[in-house]
Amino acid sequence: MRGKLVLFAGFLLGVGAAGATPIGTIQGTGASAKAGTYTIEAVVTGVYAGLNPAGFYVQDDKATADGNPATSDALFVAAPAPTVSIGDRVRVSGTVREDAGAPSFNQAVLTEPTITVLASGQALPAFVTLNNADFSAADAERYEGMRVQFSGPMTVVDNYSLRQRGELTLSAQGLAYQPTQFIDPNDEPATGTRSSGSSNVAAVNAYQKANENKCLVLDDGSSANNPSPTPYLDPKTGTVRVGSTLLGLRGILGYGFGKWRVQPLPGEAAPVVRTVRPKGPPVFGKLDLKLASFNVLNYFNGDGEGSGFPTPRGAKTAEDFARQRAKIILAISQMNADVVGLTEIENDGNGSTSAIQNLVDGLNEVMGKGTYIFVNDGDANHQPNNTDLIHCAILYKPAVLAPLGPPLLFTTPGIFERPPLAQVFVTKRKERPDTLGFVINHFKSKGSGKGPDADQNDGQGGSNARRKAQAAALVQFITKTVVPAGAARVVSAGDYNANYEEDPIDIMRAAGLVPATPPTSASYVFKGLTGSLDHAVVTPNLVGFIDVQKWHINSGEPSVLEYSNAGAATDIATPFRSSDHDPVLIGVNFAGISNAATSRPTSRLFVYPSPPAGEVPFSLADVPARAGRLSLDFSLPQGPRLLSLQGTPAALQSQLRDYTAHLAPGIYVLKLRGTNFQQTRRVMKE
Repeated sequence: MRGKLVLFAGFLLGVGAAGATPIGTIQGTGASAKAGTYTIEAVVTGVYAGLNPAGFYVQDDKATADGNPATSDALFVAAPAPTVSIGDRVRVSGTVREDAGAPSFNQAVLTEPTITVLASGQALPAFVTLNNADFSAADAERYEGMRVQFSGPMTVVDNYSLRQRGELTLSAQGLAYQPTQFIDPNDEPATGTRSSGSSNVAAVNAYQKANENKCLVLDDGSSANNPSPTPYLDPKTGTVRVGSTLLGLRGILGYGFGKWRVQPLPGEAAPVVRTVRPKGPPVFGKLDLKLASFNVLNYFNGDGEGSGFPTPRGAKTAEDFARQRAKIILAISQMNADVVGLTEIENDGNGSTSAIQNLVDGLNEVMGKGTYIFVNDGDANHQPNNTDLIHCAILYKPAVLAPLGPPLLFTTPGIFERPPLAQVFVTKRKERPDTLGFVINHFKSKGSGKGPDADQNDGQGGSNARRKAQAAALVQFITKTVVPAGAARVVSAGDYNANYEEDPIDIMRAAGLVPATPPTSASYVFKGLTGSLDHAVVTPNLVGFIDVQKWHINSGEPSVLEYSNAGAATDIATPFRSSDHDPVLIGVNFAGISNAATSRPTSRLFVYPSPPAGEVPFSLADVPARAGRLSLDFSLPQGPRLLSLQGTPAALQSQLRDYTAHLAPGIYVLKLRGTNFQQTRRVMKE
C-alpha cells in the first residue's frame, strides 16, 4: 500500500509519465499515425464494449499533450471486454497501426495492449470546440479520437441507417441538397435553358464534395444490428426526421467504414435530437381551387377481392395493404384537394375491382359519399399506351368541378413508360366559371440506363436522355393538346424524377413554362441528399395566381415507418411516411394571390444561388450612391417582365417586397439601371 502511494505521488509531480510517448507524437501531422510499439499515459474518455473492435479511447490531458494543435492527442485502444472506466488514468503499452485492415479500419488504434490503471476519477481533457461554419471532414484528422463539441446546431441529413445500425448522418452547415437543385450541369448562372453539354459539371462535383465535407455520422457506440431500443428517437413523436437538429453536440470523434463518426458520451453529454413534425397540411388563404399531386408508393390492391398477394410492386400481404391503404387515405383526406393527381397506382384499369376504384371507395367512406370520382381514361383493364405496371391517374370533386371534354392521354408510343394524363376542368363555385387544365405525369426514374441513357456522371443520374425526350413530349402535349382543348391556363404536376436545375426542367423553361417552387422546396431524400423530384410546372399566365407548397410528411421520415417495414407497428393514425415522396399542394385564386389571401404575407427574397453557408436575404444596400435613382425590371428567367419600379435603392427594396408577395415561389431576374450603372441579379423567392 505504501509503495502505491509513492507511485501516485510521483505521478502527481509529473514523473509518472517517464518513458511514455505523447500521443500527438504518434499521431503526427500526416494522414496516418506512425506505426510502432509505444507506451502512453493518458485519461480514458470513452468506453465502447459494443464496437467492433471493442475498446476505449484515451486522450492526453494538458500536462502530457504535445501542445501542437495540428496533431491529435487521442488514440483508440482495441481491447475485448474492456474493464477500464471513464476518468481512469492508464499506462498502456502496445502496437499502434493505422491501415485498412482489422482492427484499424483506417483509424489509429493501439493493439495488443498491456494496461495499468494508475488512478481513477481524473478530470477529463477539455472538449475541443469545432466551429460549424469552418468544419470540414477533410481536415478532421487532427481531432481523431478526441473529445469534441460543435459550436452550433447539427442537422440530420440522413436517417436511413437509424434502425439497422443506430446511425444518423449529420451536417454542420444545414441540409445537404442534391447539387443539381442549385447547380446546372450546363448553365452558369443556373436556371438557364440549355439542356445539353457538360460545361458546368465541375461545379456540380465541387458542390457534392462540399456536401461530403460538412457531414459526419452520429453513431450509437455499438456495432449491433437493429439496436433495441432504436436510439435518438424523439420521445413524443417516436421519430427522427431529416432536418431534425441537435444542439451542443458532444462526443468522441472516431472513424470507421470510410466516415468520420461521433461516438456518444453517457449522462448529461449524451446527444439529444429535437424533432418537430408539421401539424397539418400547408394553410392557404382564399382559394378558388386546391390541387395536389401525390406519389402513392405502388398502391396495388391484389385482385381487388381480398386475394392476389404478394403484388408485383406493392403490398406483400392483405394485412400490409390495409395498413398502406389507411395511411394513403388519411393523407389524401387531410389534404382535401379539389383535384388530386396520382402516380404509382396500379395499372389495372377502371373496373370495380381496380386499385383506383378501391382508393376512391375508401376516400368516400371517410369524406362522404360522392366526394371524389376518378377521370376515366377509357379502359377497364389497362391504361392505353402504358407499358408499365403503374400509371398516372386523376381524382376530382364533382361538386366543385366538371370536366370540359374527354380525358386527354398522351398517345404517341415509345416515349413514356407511363403516359401523362390530362383533364380540362370548369369550376362550379362561382356564377362565372373558370377553366383550368391539369396534367399528371411520371417521368423515367434515375436508377438505370445504358448507352445514351447511362449515367453521365453529371449529377443527373441514369436515363437522363429518356427524361429529356419526355420533357419535350410533355411540352408538345400541353401546347398542342391540352391548351387547344380549352385550357389557356395549365398546371402540370407529378414526379418528374429530375431536380430543379436538371435538363428536363430546363426544356420546360425554354418553352416558357415555369417551375413554381424555389430549389429549397424539397420532396425527396436519397442517400442523405435532399432534392425535389416532384414539381408543379405552370403556364406563365398562372404566375401570381397560384401558391405552391410541399407537405413534408414523407421524405424526411425514416423508411422504417413505412408499412412494409413497420408491419403491425405501422402507425395508421398519422399520414407520416405514407409514401417516400412529399405531396405537392397548389392553391389557385383566379383573381390573384394577394397579401390578404395567403398565409405567407411577406415576400421572402434571397440571393441566388445560395452561398455554401446558407441563404442570404436579397438587398440593394450595396448599390453605389453614384447610380442615383434606379429603374428596376422584375422578370421570370424566361418570360415577360412582371414588374417595373423606379426609386432609390431603399424605396425599391421595400416596394419589391410588397409587390412580389403574390408571386409564385421560384427564381426571378432583376435588371437594375442607373447613372453609369447596369446590373442583372437573380433572386429566389420562398
